[in-house]
Amino acid sequence: MITRIYHVVARLLRLTPKTTKIRVGDMSATFFVPISNHYVCDDLTDLSAQKREPKLYEWLNNLPAGSVYFDIGTSYGQECCLASSHKDIQVFGFDCSLYQSHFCSLNRALNHNRFTFTFAAISDVSGQVITIESNSDTHIPKLHKKNVPYEYQVTTLSLDDFSKSNDVIPTHIKIDVDGAEDAVLRGASNILASGVVQDVFIEVDRSKMDLVDHMLSLGFEIKWQLEKDMNFDILFSRNSDSQ
Repeated sequence: MITRIYHVVARLLRLTPKTTKIRVGDMSATFFVPISNHYVCDDLTDLSAQKREPKLYEWLNNLPAGSVYFDIGTSYGQECCLASSHKDIQVFGFDCSLYQSHFCSLNRALNHNRFTFTFAAISDVSGQVITIESNSDTHIPKLHKKNVPYEYQVTTLSLDDFSKSNDVIPTHIKIDVDGAEDAVLRGASNILASGVVQDVFIEVDRSKMDLVDHMLSLGFEIKWQLEKDMNFDILFSRNSDSQ
């Protein structure tokens, strides 16, 4: 009976609007609105109201023409979709979340495939198979008292290897990987030493604050930082003396 009811409900939902267009500064993109995911819907509401990470979006809005933007931790593709609306910017997104990557790929298609998306766990080496633990955002009492956790395996990829095999070096990087920042940076050592990268935005976990000294040692300086409950948003810009 439940499958028949849900089948009818699902067919009715197909008749409702499912997308919304959002403009932030000079950037604009169309997004899928998933009725089954309250997190993404709430996030899109904040984004539309210009309340979601305004410093980050101000930075993205001001990326200069000719930039190559690497987005590590795309989630549902919000930054990639908006940044790629700049005609003269190349955008590459990376994520290893099954659930979020589905929405990211859908949003990519809604925005004329303006950016490249790679499903992989960005790390310090390529080719390893690692286990990702995630949360389904689905409540099934017989399996778990709250949302059902699950796990799966995914292959790792270093940014240095991706850059070399695709003959592309980023000028701007965003890293939002919930505690794996150090591995991402180790796997991008050649990129960061190239002198091409101008800005690196990192959501730094409080347990990883030693990354600040590491970035400073590479010739970057803190342009701005924002303290949040669980972490810091920090924009590192290349020190003019190191160029």
